[in-house]
Amino acid sequence: MTNTTDKRLISGIDIFVEAPFECNLPKQVGTLTLSHISSRGTKLKGAALEKTILDVGWLCARYTFENPLNNGAEADAAICNLVQKVGSTYKWSSLIKLYSQDGKTLFS
Repeated sequence: MTNTTDKRLISGIDIFVEAPFECNLPKQVGTLTLSHISSRGTKLKGAALEKTILDVGWLCARYTFENPLNNGAEADAAICNLVQKVGSTYKWSSLIKLYSQDGKTLFS
């Protein structure tokens, strides 16, 4: 998996894994966060998010960070770790794509 993120241009990154229903994400701002929006709109973070991935088997999440130049490396590391973990656990690597807000694919 190659990281082609240009931190100067990215202010938010969505992670989508194919799911049996639509997942609509609200726009978020703030420091680096990873959250999951379930089909019922429940927002989960951290351990609860990981448990949901394991239980439900799909992921729809957004990373946001206020200052991409300062937090970009941390964001990249967190994204890489999550994608590798989920991809290796469920063989989902081919289904995971990360997009910037302008729709460019960052990872695939």
